Amino acid sequence: MDKVLTETQIKILFEQYYIPLVEFSWHIVKCREIALDIVQDTFVKMLEKVEELPSHEKAIKSYLYTAVRNTALNYIRHQKVQDEYHQINPLNEIDDARILDAMIYAETIHNLYKAIESLPKSCQEVCRLTWLEGKSNSEAAELCGVSINTIKTQKRRSVELLRHRLAPVVSVLKSFVLIFF
Repeated sequence: MDKVLTETQIKILFEQYYIPLVEFSWHIVKCREIALDIVQDTFVKMLEKVEELPSHEKAIKSYLYTAVRNTALNYIRHQKVQDEYHQINPLNEIDDARILDAMIYAETIHNLYKAIESLPKSCQEVCRLTWLEGKSNSEAAELCGVSINTIKTQKRRSVELLRHRLAPVVSVLKSFVLIFF
C-alpha cells in the first residue's frame, strides 16, 4: 500500500541511501559536486511531494535510483545544449550496461562503507584516515597519537575483518558477473 512519507522517514532514507546514490549519480554525470546536488535535489523533491510514494523498502530504493538517474540524465541533456565541453566530447544516451555498472559500483561502495562502520572504532579511524583520506601511515599515527606499528596492525586487522564481513557481497558479485558477463 502506498503512503505519504514523513520528514523523519525521508531523513532516514537520506542517511541510508545518500552515499550509494551519490556514487551512482557520479558515474553518470562524472562530477562530484553535481552528483551531490542531484541526490540532494531528489530528496528535497521527496519532501515537497504530496503524492503517495511506495511503502516498502525495495520499491522506495528503486524509486530513488530512478529519480536520481532521470535527474542526472536531464542534467546531461541540459549541459549538451549549453556546454562547449559536450561539443568536444559528445555524450550519447547512456546505455543500460553503463547504468547497471554504476548501480553495482554504488552498491558496492555502500556495502564497503557499512562494513567499515561496523569495525571497532580504532579500525574505523585508521581506515578513514589511510584509505579514504589517503594519509600515510606516519600521518595517521601522528593524528591518532599512536605508533606506526599500531597503525599497521589496525590496518591488517581491518582487512581481515572486512574480508570476513564482505565475503557474502563478493560472492554475490562474482556470481552475478559469471551469470551476466
